[in-house]
Amino acid sequence: MQAEQQGRTAVQFGAGNIGRGFMGQLFFEAGYQIVFVDAVAELVDALNAAGEYPLRVLDAERGAEQNLVISGIRANHVSDHQVVHEAVAEAEVIATAVGVKYLSDIAATIASGLRLRAQRSGAPVDVYLCENLLGAAEQLRSAVAECLPEPTVRQWVDEHVGFVGTSVARMVPVLPPEVRAEQPLLVVADGYHKLPYDGPARRAPQPPIEGMYPVSDFAAEGERKLFVYNMAHAALAYLGAPLGYTWVHETFGDERAMAVFNGALDEACAGLLRARPEAFTEADLEETKADIRLRFANGMLKDTIDRVGRDPIRKLGRNDRLIGCALMCREAGIEPDNIIEICAAALGYRRAGDPDAQRLGRLMDERGAAGALSEVTGLKADHPLVETVARRCR
Repeated sequence: MQAEQQGRTAVQFGAGNIGRGFMGQLFFEAGYQIVFVDAVAELVDALNAAGEYPLRVLDAERGAEQNLVISGIRANHVSDHQVVHEAVAEAEVIATAVGVKYLSDIAATIASGLRLRAQRSGAPVDVYLCENLLGAAEQLRSAVAECLPEPTVRQWVDEHVGFVGTSVARMVPVLPPEVRAEQPLLVVADGYHKLPYDGPARRAPQPPIEGMYPVSDFAAEGERKLFVYNMAHAALAYLGAPLGYTWVHETFGDERAMAVFNGALDEACAGLLRARPEAFTEADLEETKADIRLRFANGMLKDTIDRVGRDPIRKLGRNDRLIGCALMCREAGIEPDNIIEICAAALGYRRAGDPDAQRLGRLMDERGAAGALSEVTGLKADHPLVETVARRCR
């Protein structure tokens, strides 16, 4: 495959955990030459000096690790405008993994590259957004359009460039400082190898990348990611923290925590099945639950409760993984008793070094549980869900 694809280029904006730890592997295995674009000069220089980087894949299903070397790469700083414009103009596929708040920072660069592409080949291309927000694709599309005042170019982009949302479920834990000091380019990830994407948003042919596949209802896929995968991951952190655990997988060893965790998984999947019967079957969601139990219990990952539990205010947001999931369940006629227990645990999450957790603690002290939850969700303090969660707080 690599020989057949020689000369084909993939441009990856963001050379961090997902950029190198997931998309880099997918592109490499499909035989693409990879151009990373990043804002960290030291990382760009290190990637260019090495011409490759190590990726350690920790496979929960096999209970084994696989050490890969991702080669055939080059990197450019995002400020190297002309070089990056050329790369976008010539790429067969483009992806981003920069973080939602930085999408506007790369919009002008992508727009200039697309303008150049329109002037040259006019070949269609897709930008796959590996960002943790359901509306990220539309956000980048709008930002790029604002950078293209020429009506003809904007029309060409509308017709020939897909801004395609994806649902990334691969886990890439933060490495300990001593490991990063010894191997600064190393990325460690779990073995999940699937990347569903918004099929109707695509404009170019599907890239020949194993693991990437289109879904017709991407909003439903986003809800599965947020309300099942993300909810379950956060649950392990918030249930494990008061037990004194360091690692997420340790929570699987506590019988009481597991009863709540498994109950929450059942509630979330039952709610999603009722809310999205056209998108999922019961078998689909049973497979999702089995995948979560297998991969999240993977002790090889050494994924910390600090990393997974950080930013509890965001995770308790009205449309996010905890309260959002509970509301979805209630609207579907499923009582989210165990999810409510996890929401209460998140309200009580106190972790040194997490400003969000400390702010949440101050809100709890000043306004009580119902007042604090009302503040972070936008729901009224007498909302039935707010009142129920508040009563569960210890």
